[in-house]
Amino acid sequence: LGPRGALSLLLLLLAPPGRSAAGCPAPCRCAGTLVDCGRRGLTWASLPAAFPPDTTELVLTGNNLTALPPGLLDALPVLRAAHLGANPWRCDCRLVPLRAWLAGRPEREPYRDLRCAAPPALRGRLLPYLAEDELRAACPPSALCRAALAAQLLLLGLGLLHALLLALLLCRLRGLRARATRRRPPSAPLAAEHATPEPSDWR
Repeated sequence: LGPRGALSLLLLLLAPPGRSAAGCPAPCRCAGTLVDCGRRGLTWASLPAAFPPDTTELVLTGNNLTALPPGLLDALPVLRAAHLGANPWRCDCRLVPLRAWLAGRPEREPYRDLRCAAPPALRGRLLPYLAEDELRAACPPSALCRAALAAQLLLLGLGLLHALLLALLLCRLRGLRARATRRRPPSAPLAAEHATPEPSDWR
């Protein structure tokens, strides 16, 4: 190895163990297996889509999170603690996955301060102690569901209209066929295949 290669190898060996910058999602700060994303103004839209799979401690305290994407915490198999306090959680059906994750935690004490900020009916309630039915009942019908229902009703109406037009067309054709049958003149008797020859033909 040349002088530069030896120096690079020495720096690599002397560097403290830690996560590389490429494995730490922006705008978080990582130290070993700790991922600190606290107090960075994160919302549902700006939250990192994924965290390193070897994360053991995740800090999301003091952000503007109202919910977490489904499966975000379940994708961290060695996660021991998630600091989720001081966020304006909206306790509706989008928090069902988070409640299920909390229900599987052996310790409840770190999550006792997770309170609902909305909707008004659940404001101030502790998220870990809410029933799943309460969260689902707090979700109004989404615009997407209403649009899908409207599209289905429109297709049903078009199908009924098509069937009505087809029935009217068939009735019209039957009427025309019956009228044509009544106006048809009686057919003339067919001429005998072997007509009797005239006397002049005998000559």
